[in-house]
Parts: sequence; structure tokens; C-alpha cells
Amino acid sequence: TTETIEQAIERSGTKAGNKGADVAVAAIEMADLITKFQ
Repeated sequence: TTETIEQAIERSGTKAGNKGADVAVAAIEMADLITKFQ
């Protein structure tokens, strides 16, 4: 959760990178891995 617009902009892809995209990719990779084990 962000408190200001500046925090939201910073978290959406500046110095720290786009964490939402990183998490989405990790979730897709985990789902793919789970299907390979079944």
C-alpha cells in the first residue's frame, strides 16, 4: 500500500523495478511447475 502518488510511481518501475510484474511472472512459473509435477 502506498501513502502518496510519489510512492506509487516509485514502486511501479523506477529504482526498485516493477515488483508487480516480477510477482506475476513468478506466479505463472510456479503454476507451470506445479502442472509438470502432476
